[in-house]
Amino acid sequence: MKIAFIDNLPVGGGLSRFSLKLCESLIRYNPDVEVYYLIHADNVRQIPEIFHVDKRVSVHILKTTKQRSRPVMFLNNVFTKAFNVKLFSRNTIKEIEGLIDGQYDVAYFPSAHMMAMPDLKVPCVGTIHDFNWKYFFGAEIFTTAFTKFMDTEIQKWLSRALCISSAHDVVNEAKKNYPGLNNYPVVIPIPQVVVSNDITEKRADEILVELGIDYPYIIFPGHFFPHKNHLNLFTAFHLFKRDPSFDKYKLVLTGVGTDKIGKGITEYRGVRKITNTQEDFDVIGMGYQPNEFIDTLIMKASLLVSPSIYEAICTPGMDAWSFGVPTAISDIPPFREHEAVFKIKSAFFDPMNPHQIAETLTACFEDLDKMKKDAEISQVNMLNYTWEDVAKSYMDVFKKAINK
Repeated sequence: MKIAFIDNLPVGGGLSRFSLKLCESLIRYNPDVEVYYLIHADNVRQIPEIFHVDKRVSVHILKTTKQRSRPVMFLNNVFTKAFNVKLFSRNTIKEIEGLIDGQYDVAYFPSAHMMAMPDLKVPCVGTIHDFNWKYFFGAEIFTTAFTKFMDTEIQKWLSRALCISSAHDVVNEAKKNYPGLNNYPVVIPIPQVVVSNDITEKRADEILVELGIDYPYIIFPGHFFPHKNHLNLFTAFHLFKRDPSFDKYKLVLTGVGTDKIGKGITEYRGVRKITNTQEDFDVIGMGYQPNEFIDTLIMKASLLVSPSIYEAICTPGMDAWSFGVPTAISDIPPFREHEAVFKIKSAFFDPMNPHQIAETLTACFEDLDKMKKDAEISQVNMLNYTWEDVAKSYMDVFKKAINK
């Protein structure tokens, strides 16, 4: 089977890692599969490992996503501001349509939930991860124009392609937002998206030294977006740290935008940024980290916390469980779904109540032995579901799309 795998959105984070792991699995467990991997130029920096998966994976960087020269970008910006038109169109969808023709059996899109439905002459399969663009969390991430655009396009995906989601909660959202359709996504859960599975303790310690981390820490890997709920976490961590017995712990943040915080001190209403390098800190924003580094940071954490108010799945939590790291996460339907699917054990809290988050963190560290035992149970159960299972289920959908 020849699969066109189109990773065309510069999303980074867990979604890029998901795409890499899925591609690896399709190749590893299906000797008759060949993959033509179209990738956004920015995603190359997130998953450079894609070039070393297998000789049956041919990687092509989409030309319309490459950085243009500074003079060209300057002219483009001038014309955009002066005349409200773009001098240079970067129509990636048109490029994809020109590259994908009848020589492929199926075209797969890992980011179908945030893109236009291309006009292709081959069967299409897309993963709809969430409906984040339908919501407003206090700061604009997606414009109203984009929401209207995706309201139309998502219905094209659901009616013209076969779609997949990683959680039943996403399917329920699809039914709520678009009732009466004939097709809704099939649910195929995904396991952890750890890229560096073979990190030794020695290598992990070297990475922590390189990062300047010589203290116990709680980690939250998440881009600096409103729905990630950083503010309530800052308040909660401030309340948690009022107990002197927990004074040694620091809060480590990773993900796009978190480096804007730098080093700071959590307070009841946010973070007080510090500029004096001699002053102590209890929170540090480290920005986006390479796969080996983020995997190490999760593996060596005392606790992983995820206070998100909206997600499809808890990817950081799944990575932590695969390492046997304790977790404290939001009590929201998709996160609770992990209990039913993977039989994990975690502490849960109301993400909108910083006092309850703080109480949960305190309870975790007051009985850390129990948390570690729960993490061990979670690790065993999490690893029972593998990427081989995912690859088989995805191949079944690809075959169904081809036959249909």
